[in-house]
Amino acid sequence: MLPRKIDHALLVRDEESGSERRHHERFDLLVQVTLLHTERSGTLTVLNISAGGVLLRNDHDDAFAVGEPIRVQFDIPDVATFSIEAKIIRILTPAGKPTALAAMWTSSDATASAGLGEVLWSLSGRR
Repeated sequence: MLPRKIDHALLVRDEESGSERRHHERFDLLVQVTLLHTERSGTLTVLNISAGGVLLRNDHDDAFAVGEPIRVQFDIPDVATFSIEAKIIRILTPAGKPTALAAMWTSSDATASAGLGEVLWSLSGRR
């Protein structure tokens, strides 16, 4: 895993000023995760991750819907192993590339939050 800080992020438009602002710092992270959803599971690839959510590459083009709850299982050797709940907030369909799922973390589980914190800490280069 070769982390690299990236500058693309979930952008939010401020209704009053019309300007855009970033919610969370995002980091590239290319790892396989297990995704559990509606009694099915599959392997997807994390493209980037932040304290607010994750961008997943859907190589098998499995069917997903915006608003669908999912559970993402991470197993990153020497960093963290945990499972965390999320909700799909956007489905990206770039031409000629696999679909990508943008998901927002929804878990309030302390173990999941600690695991996510370990991953982000290791990617930030502060470890």
